[in-house]
Amino acid sequence: MEEEHAEPFKEGSDLCQQLMDRYANSAAPQHRHLLATAAALRSNLAAESLPLTPPAYFAAAISALDATEALDPVALSALVSFMSIALPLVPPGGITAPKSHEAAEILVAVLTREGEELGAACVRATVKCLGVLIAFCDLEDWDGIKLGFETLLKFSICKRPKVRRCAQESVEKVFKFIRSSTVTKEASKLVLSELKSCCALALKLNALRTVDECKEDKVLKHEHLDVLHVLNLINLIAPYLSTKVILKVLSEVHKLFSFMFSELARHTLKTIEAIFEALRIKNKVLETEDVVVSLTSFVSLRDKNPLDAVILAAKLLRLAMDLLYNGQSSLWVKNLPPVCRSVMGLLTLDGNTASQASSILNDVLKHHISPLSMLMGTDQTSHDSSLEGVKADAIKSTCAVFESALSSIDGIPNEHVLSVISVLFLELVEAVTGVDEECRVGG
Repeated sequence: MEEEHAEPFKEGSDLCQQLMDRYANSAAPQHRHLLATAAALRSNLAAESLPLTPPAYFAAAISALDATEALDPVALSALVSFMSIALPLVPPGGITAPKSHEAAEILVAVLTREGEELGAACVRATVKCLGVLIAFCDLEDWDGIKLGFETLLKFSICKRPKVRRCAQESVEKVFKFIRSSTVTKEASKLVLSELKSCCALALKLNALRTVDECKEDKVLKHEHLDVLHVLNLINLIAPYLSTKVILKVLSEVHKLFSFMFSELARHTLKTIEAIFEALRIKNKVLETEDVVVSLTSFVSLRDKNPLDAVILAAKLLRLAMDLLYNGQSSLWVKNLPPVCRSVMGLLTLDGNTASQASSILNDVLKHHISPLSMLMGTDQTSHDSSLEGVKADAIKSTCAVFESALSSIDGIPNEHVLSVISVLFLELVEAVTGVDEECRVGG
């Protein structure tokens, strides 16, 4: 119901009166029930000589909810709708951490007790209240917010879109509020657990399907929707997940490459993009090449995958190479040739696709060919000498990729192929020139 409010309510004015002013002339049943609830709560506050403030209104509402074993759906919906309006008006510190924890337990109990009997609007309002309440809790105390967070996480994969969206936004806000690394880690582990659970079921069901059945599917099946919802949640919260857990999340998401559903492939790639960006911001690196190998294969099998997903995968390869470069020198060197080979295959496709692929490949060459060549001139130890040989082989293999691509083209190469070849030559020349200058200075 709260989404219908055209203007925000004011913190300093009596909330009941504001509702009266707004909905007194409305014939809508939900408005009549909301006004009746507000009037009853104001009467209770006045009888006890309590102030007509948002904290007092919320306290009265949550007490009424706790005191009643069972409310009819209409009364319950009106009460939680009122709370969802009052609670955001409560100033910081307006509810103590113990009281907030207690109120959260009451709301969770209502959601658990009523279950599917509650309407979407009522569940959404309750979830919204729960998200706001957690901010009043002691965010350094994981045990104090665990129950509320688990409940928000549960509704983040709810089948009802508005409820799910509200829960996901609330989970994101909770992560933003948390400052304790311990609490962040525990919350992140719950997200990982939810992801593992959804992935395990989806992978099991997917294994039972035939290739022909998968090809006939136009939309994601019911059993795969939970995975999609978790992926959408991770897209929102990736920057806030703990570093150790986010790498495990990436490993779990990587398993979804085995799916044959194009729509899920797109969502998987978008989630990997969100994780890569989070790793970049955290200045963290990829610890394995598994995802890079899978992305390379996905791009190489371009005829079997949606073109927009292939381009996104190619963009992710560029990000992945940067993440490998920052921490895993040998893996970065090893994967440069196959990455170039997979993206090179896109340069002969139609206009916009080839143009995007050219831009991606040019960036890869600019970021990695020159550093690779420069490093070859600085390795001195026996171990470095061995690595220098690997780097030399990587450059040769990369050049061979382009030579092979040119040889396979009938006629004159298009502008995108020529652009990439030009960048390769320029990077090699610049690197060699830089090494020569260092040698002269050193001599």
